[in-house]
Amino acid sequence: MKFRIVLKSKTKKGHDIVLKLKLTHSKHQGLVNFLKIALESDTDVTFTVEKIGTDKKQEESSVFGKFKFQKKE
Repeated sequence: MKFRIVLKSKTKKGHDIVLKLKLTHSKHQGLVNFLKIALESDTDVTFTVEKIGTDKKQEESSVFGKFKFQKKE
C-alpha cells in the first residue's frame, strides 16, 4: 500500500490547485498514528514549513496555519 499527502486549495480566480507528496513506506505508521491521535483529541493541528540547511540550522518559514481534522461519514 502506498500513501500520498494531497493538499488542495483555490487561486484568487477560483481555479483548483493540488499538490501531491509521496510518503515513504517508513513513515506510513507514523502518519496513521498522528491522524488517529489528532482526530480523537479534537485539537488544532499546526502547519508550518521548515527550511533545513546543510549546516543543520533550521529556519521556520513565514507560512503558518491551524486547522482541525474531520472524519468522513
